[in-house]
Amino acid sequence: MKFFSQITRCLGLKVGCILLISVIINIPGYAVEADLENTPPKPELITFIVGESTIVKAPWPTIRVAVTDPTIVNVQVLTPEQVLLQGSKVGSTDLIVWSEDEREVRQWKVQVKLDTARFQKKLEGLFPDSTLEVSESGETLIVTGLLRSTEQAVQLHDFLDKSGITYVDMTSVAGVQQVLLEVRIAEVSRQALRALGINAFHTDDDFFVSSGIGSITPISIGPQDGQVAGDTTSFVFNKDVEVGPLVTIFGGFPRADFEIFFRALAENQSLRILANPTLVAISGEEASFLAGGEFPIPVIQSGGGGAGNAITIEYKEYGVRVSFRPVVLGDGAIRLQVAPEVSELSAVGAVVIQGIEIPALVVRKAETTLELKSGQTFAMAGLIHNKVEAINSRIPGLGDLPILGPLFRSVRYQKNETELVLLVTASLVEPMSLATVPPLPGFLHTEPNDWELYLEGRIEGKKPAKIDPDNARLLKQMGLDRLMGPGAWDSYDKPISLSQADPATSSDTEDADIQILQKYLEENNLQNQQKNTNVDLNSAEDTESTQPFEEKK
Repeated sequence: MKFFSQITRCLGLKVGCILLISVIINIPGYAVEADLENTPPKPELITFIVGESTIVKAPWPTIRVAVTDPTIVNVQVLTPEQVLLQGSKVGSTDLIVWSEDEREVRQWKVQVKLDTARFQKKLEGLFPDSTLEVSESGETLIVTGLLRSTEQAVQLHDFLDKSGITYVDMTSVAGVQQVLLEVRIAEVSRQALRALGINAFHTDDDFFVSSGIGSITPISIGPQDGQVAGDTTSFVFNKDVEVGPLVTIFGGFPRADFEIFFRALAENQSLRILANPTLVAISGEEASFLAGGEFPIPVIQSGGGGAGNAITIEYKEYGVRVSFRPVVLGDGAIRLQVAPEVSELSAVGAVVIQGIEIPALVVRKAETTLELKSGQTFAMAGLIHNKVEAINSRIPGLGDLPILGPLFRSVRYQKNETELVLLVTASLVEPMSLATVPPLPGFLHTEPNDWELYLEGRIEGKKPAKIDPDNARLLKQMGLDRLMGPGAWDSYDKPISLSQADPATSSDTEDADIQILQKYLEENNLQNQQKNTNVDLNSAEDTESTQPFEEKK
């Protein structure tokens, strides 16, 4: 009995499971299939250009139409089966059409797009020498490609702004975008001075006399402070008689109580300043250069609450400074905003604050904006300054005497001439390859041994530095094979080298570097087969051996 009861229980469970599965599968499955069959089809897409129109044909006579966004599309029913759509602006909306009995409904997806073909044709007409491509992303116009000049980029922005559309400019200016600025600042100043003056004094028991024309040596004789005027008034020197910096010759006669001071001077001064800073910057970015230093300036800070004054230190720069911002315009043209400056410390105009002397600055600077082609030079500033200063101080009557007149007058004649010019050269440049990097300044320096330093006083060794044949060949090609001493690789008397980059076309620098490197390796192998690895510079190039800091005869 127990066995049959277990079988009956199992059969009952199986039958119940089967009925439950059939209910789960059949009834919901039927509902899902019914829903899928009754799902409306996906709306068709209607696409046309903004500003244009299109006609939509309804599948049956319609009596009512609508659009979800009337600002994008204007709708008009022409006939019961024809609907006119006009694009007002870029965007997407829905068109819904009802039948006459309003039992059937039809829906379309309407998308109004930009006329990229029209913009493409217009840009090709405006910029025929540029490569531009037009595309769109939603309601945004995207412009890509290369423009020939910066002026064309400005014109492109003006055109797109006035078109009243949303755009993204992804264009760039073709050509090299790095600018090398070379500034030459040259000044020659000459000063000629001629002066003649005499100061003297004589004292006696009964009188004294002094001459102070021109204030060569100030002499002060008078009664002592607090004396009562009268017959017994005594006269003394109120301060010591010192030989001033203007005195060139002085002498005296002690027994005669007489001393005389002469200022007889003929002086010529000459000053030449040369600065040649060089700087590289990318188009549109500002670069600055300073070769000089900073000098301290004490600043008195007043303390509050009756406290004493505190002195803080501020620093001011001086030296050779250049700051510029280049803009590559295309076709090899460059616009520069440049401000060179040369300043130096001077005792003329210095001030003394609480015993601290603060020097003045002699400054030469200019700031301007100019345009030039790559490799061209502009004389951006110049100055010719002539100044003549003459002073004739004399005692009337006595100073005009034929022979004794110079004793009673002082003359000074000074003439200053200054010539200043600032030259600016801008060039489009590209980085050098490894094979074209020139030797650095000072690589020929050799340290002196003890004999050369202590006994001969040399700061460089007699024996020239050893370099390999490749560097010797490169130095000869650059015209530096006869250079001796630490020296520099630039000369102010030589013309400025022009840029080797082509601003109009973009060169394949990678292939050029490979060719240079291959040629360099071939010549290197050939040279190593003929000569040793390390040779003397002059012997490697068959030149005469010379000593440092000596010129060739």
